Amino acid sequence: MNIYIKKVSYLILSLTLLLGACEVEESLIVTTPDPEFTLDTPGISNVFLNFSLPENPAFTISWKDELSSSADYTVEMSTTTDFTNPVALGNTTDSNFSMTVSDFNQSINDAGVTSFSDVAVYMRVKTAERNTNTILLLVTTYPVNSPTITGISDGDQFVLSLDNNDAVALSMGWDDPILSSSLNLDIQYIVEADLPANNFAAPIELGSVNNMDEISFTNAVLNGAAIEAGIPVDATGDLAIRVRSIIIDANTGTVLERTTPEVTINVTTYLTVLDLSTTWGVVGSAANNWGATPDLPFFKTDVDGVLAAYVTLTDGEIKFRENNDWANNYGSDSSTGGNLVAGGGNLTVSAGAYKIVLDLNNLTYTIENFSLGIVGGAYNNWGATPDFMLEYDQYSNVFRGIVNLIDGEMKFRMNNDWGTNWGDDGTDGTLDAGGANIQVTEGIYIATVNLNDLTYTLEEIDYVWGLVGGAYNNWGATPDAQFKRDWSKPFNEVWILEDVTLIDGEYKFRANNDWGTNYGDDGADGVLELNGANLNTTAGTYTYTLDFSDPSAPTYTKN
Repeated sequence: MNIYIKKVSYLILSLTLLLGACEVEESLIVTTPDPEFTLDTPGISNVFLNFSLPENPAFTISWKDELSSSADYTVEMSTTTDFTNPVALGNTTDSNFSMTVSDFNQSINDAGVTSFSDVAVYMRVKTAERNTNTILLLVTTYPVNSPTITGISDGDQFVLSLDNNDAVALSMGWDDPILSSSLNLDIQYIVEADLPANNFAAPIELGSVNNMDEISFTNAVLNGAAIEAGIPVDATGDLAIRVRSIIIDANTGTVLERTTPEVTINVTTYLTVLDLSTTWGVVGSAANNWGATPDLPFFKTDVDGVLAAYVTLTDGEIKFRENNDWANNYGSDSSTGGNLVAGGGNLTVSAGAYKIVLDLNNLTYTIENFSLGIVGGAYNNWGATPDFMLEYDQYSNVFRGIVNLIDGEMKFRMNNDWGTNWGDDGTDGTLDAGGANIQVTEGIYIATVNLNDLTYTLEEIDYVWGLVGGAYNNWGATPDAQFKRDWSKPFNEVWILEDVTLIDGEYKFRANNDWGTNYGDDGADGVLELNGANLNTTAGTYTYTLDFSDPSAPTYTKN
C-alpha cells in the first residue's frame, strides 16, 4: 500500500513540474545587444594644418564594427552637428582612415569655411544603413584661395603726365580674409605688371607691402613700369596688374604663394628722359688719343641732321666719325668752321671747352668756346679759381652739376668770363642776363640750367658718394673715387663710377669723403648695409653702380 501511494505522489509531482515548465517557456523572451559601430575618440582633438608639410597625415581615425570587418565605409565631415550638408572625405573597407594636410585643408575650404582658427569639424563614418557616433575636431587651416583685387577694374584708364609726376596715379587694394585672422602670419604682397600678351613671363614689380591690403603708385612709378613692360613713350596701351601673396614658414622656409587673377588697365605714358644719342663722335689726339677710348659723343638737336657736342679738348687735332670707325669720317681744310670733307684733313685745336655743331644736311660745321659754370663768393671767391663747370645732360637737354657751396652769393656765366652772365632778379627760378646775385646757404646742390627757356634749379642733397679703401686710395690718404648721378634715371637715386682702376684689396662706399656715413656688404649679396663689411676685389678696371632708390635696401653692381 505504501509503495502504491509513493508512485502516485511521484506521478503528481512530475505532472506539476511539467505543467510549470510549459508556463515558463511561454513567458520568457531572450534578447542580445545590437552589434557595436563606434567611432573612437582620437587622442588629439586640436589639429594644426601646416602648409609646409602638405603630405603629412592631418589626422587618423578608427572605429569598431562588430557586424562586419570589411564593409564599404564612407568617412564624412560637416561644419554643423546635424550633418545637413555632409562632405565625403573618402571611402575605405578598413576600420581606419587618414588624410593628408593639403587634402583636409582643401576639403574644409571647399565646405565654404572662411575662418582659419578653431574651425569646428564634425566627423562620422557611415555604411549603407548605419552611422557611427560623431566626434569633433578643432582645426586651424591655411589659405587656399587667392586674394581678389579691389579699387581697379578691367578697362580703367590712366592718363599719366610729367606735370603730375610725383602725384598718386593709382590706388588699389585686395581682399584677403587671412589678414583678419588671429594667426599672426607675416604676409608680403607684391604688385606686378606686364603686357597682357606676355602672361607675366618677366613681370615688373610695381611695389610691395607687408600685412596691408592697399597700396598707391605715383605717375612716375606707373609710367616707368608701363614703358619697361613695352608700352611706347607718349602712347596708350594695356597693362596687366596682379598681386602675389607670399607667406614663409619660419621653421622650414617653405613658401605659400597665392596669385590674384589679373586686372587689365589702360595706360597713357609720357616722356621722362630724352634719347638724344647719335652714332657720331669726335676723335683725335686732342680728344681720345685717336680712339684709345670711345669717341666724344654728338647729340641730336631740335633740327634733324644737326648735331652738337660739348667737349673739353687738349692741344692737338680732331676729326669727326661715325660708329667709332673710320669707314665714315669727316675732316676739313679749316679749323675754325666751314665745309665738311669726307676723309678730309685733321682740324687743329687748342686746349679748352668747346661746342661743336655738325650740320649733316649741308655738310658744314662750327666750333666755338663753350662752358657754363657757377661763380661767386659761395664757390670760388668770384673767380679767384676756375668756375664750377656744368655738364650737358643729354637725357633732359639741360646742363647739370653737383656742387658744394658755402654761405654766400653766386651767379652763372659762360666761359669763365663776365661777358655773358645770369642772375635772378625775382628769385623765381628764371635767369636774367646780368641779373641779381643768387643767395645760397652752405650745402651740396644739384644745379640745373635750361638754356632753352633760361630757367634754373638748385636742389639740395645730403650725400655725394665715393669709393674708398686699400684697393684705391689707402683708405682715404687721397680723395675718394667720386660717383656721378645717372641722369638717365631722374626719378631714382642712381650713381655711377666708370672705369675706376683698383688693386688687390678691400674697399667700401662712403658719403662726402667722410666715415660718418659708409656702406659695406655683410652677405656679399649685392645689398649694402650701413657700416657693413669691407668688400674685396682683385686688381682691374671696373664700373660701379649704386642704387639708393630704396633707402632701406640700397644695392650695388660691379662690372
